[in-house]
Amino acid sequence: MSANGTNGGIVWVLDLSGWVIGTPYQGTSNQSTVEAVLYAYDATNLATPLYSSPVTGTGAAPPAVKFTVPTIANGKVYIGGQTAFSVFGLLPN
Repeated sequence: MSANGTNGGIVWVLDLSGWVIGTPYQGTSNQSTVEAVLYAYDATNLATPLYSSPVTGTGAAPPAVKFTVPTIANGKVYIGGQTAFSVFGLLPN
């Protein structure tokens, strides 16, 4: 969650459904081939997302990593992935 003092609360959710569950014994490597999707919801109304990142292409989060959580600092949202690191926020003027 993030907020501007007591106003503007946002709940950040990272959809990691692209994570492939398995073990080396099952012939999988426990790695995702699908990007995670970042969602933002108004903390007072979780019914409609304020934002969702694209599934692929420019602006997409990196491929999912199990137990990854969005980190919020200085007005930006940071997402770590398997081989990349994404930063979401407003572009400078």
